[in-house]
Amino acid sequence: MKAGQTSPSRDEQSPLHASRWVLAALAIGIVERIIWAMTRDTGYATGEAAHVAVAVAQGRGFADAFAVGQGPTAHLLPISPSIAGGVYAVLGIQTVAAEAVLLAWALLLTLGAFGLFARAFVRAGSPRGAVIAGFAILCAAPLYSSTEAFDFRVWEGALAVALAGLFLALLMDAEAGRRWRCFDLWLAALPALTFFVGPPVGLAAMTAWALFVWRRRRREGLWRRVAGLMLALALLIGPWTARNMAVMGHPIWLRDNVGLELAIANHPAAVDPADARKVLDQRIDQIHPFASPAAYAKLQEAGGEVAYARMLGAQTIMWIRAHPADTATIWLRHLREMVFPDKGPFMTAHGKKLPVFRAACVDLLGALGLLGIAMAITRRDRLLSYVIGFVVIPVLAYLPFHPVARYLWLVYPPMTFFAADAVARLWSLLRMRPLDIAAGTPHIARQGDLVI
Repeated sequence: MKAGQTSPSRDEQSPLHASRWVLAALAIGIVERIIWAMTRDTGYATGEAAHVAVAVAQGRGFADAFAVGQGPTAHLLPISPSIAGGVYAVLGIQTVAAEAVLLAWALLLTLGAFGLFARAFVRAGSPRGAVIAGFAILCAAPLYSSTEAFDFRVWEGALAVALAGLFLALLMDAEAGRRWRCFDLWLAALPALTFFVGPPVGLAAMTAWALFVWRRRRREGLWRRVAGLMLALALLIGPWTARNMAVMGHPIWLRDNVGLELAIANHPAAVDPADARKVLDQRIDQIHPFASPAAYAKLQEAGGEVAYARMLGAQTIMWIRAHPADTATIWLRHLREMVFPDKGPFMTAHGKKLPVFRAACVDLLGALGLLGIAMAITRRDRLLSYVIGFVVIPVLAYLPFHPVARYLWLVYPPMTFFAADAVARLWSLLRMRPLDIAAGTPHIARQGDLVI
């Protein structure tokens, strides 16, 4: 800068500066994930959801989660696999065109979820620089690149978190005095739809909904809002339950896989394994019908996936009741792994060092994120209290089950923003400078605020 020339004020330079960072992070994130997808040996999503998507495309209905010809399934909830199946039906199963569309869909949901949570933290009063930094980390440091580029083409995680971010946008705008058109409809539909797509994230959304409604119970109709949410849930879950009763012979209102997932995680060899990855792989080969022809034969002998899952669930619950201390050991390890995972969930990456590095980064974000949550609770932060449940509830919901990358990812966006918030607030304390946020609560966007 030349002598005598005055620098622009922070408010004058902030919008352009923020926009450049946001656009750069988005561009880097998109390119990185596309390159990752192009360089993997398998160019399409795999797993039970992919099997169901193919069955939908081929006209066999919502079926064949474990093997072709298995028949109707309730192993998964219907929305995400059906969307992928529709794309396959139009563009061909696992063709280049279909996978390109599904990759674009997965990236739209992933980056959209990041953006919506960034918006929620801005509206909640988190420092703008911290939000930009958190958004840049999520986009440009893809710690879950395989999950984001492959799994979310057919699995539900990114869609559930994106819907949760949209719901948080609704709540934050309402707190600031700006209500969307048809506000009551959105208020009922969004948490219900989030729950039907991804129940753990949906529970967090309904918790935020309950907090919002409770705070306004004296001036707005409490029971009317409760009835609206119940109706929305009934309209989603009712037809699905009726379908399951008709084609599966059981009134399954969500999924029938709980017994199988419990059995994978809770058994004697999982209590204190010398090699946790080896024990998990052996257990999956032993009982998971997707991974093992022998296990699929056991499923058929048991009378189908519902009977098989219930049999495994009953056996596992008996073991849990007989071994409470061992069960507590397993569940406490799951609690630690949901926040501080080891390299296991990241082993889809090539090489030995990259999974370790990714796990270390997620662990650091987890530690700082917990600090950010603790600071928000200490401050009794009114608006960030809506977001805390999106970390706490999925973590608690998955305690009985073995954490995989798709589960860990659900808490990754809010945890990253809490981590960035904690660092910004600690830095401001060290420098004895005020944070760059609007005074007062609720936070109302000012000219120059980041809008994502």
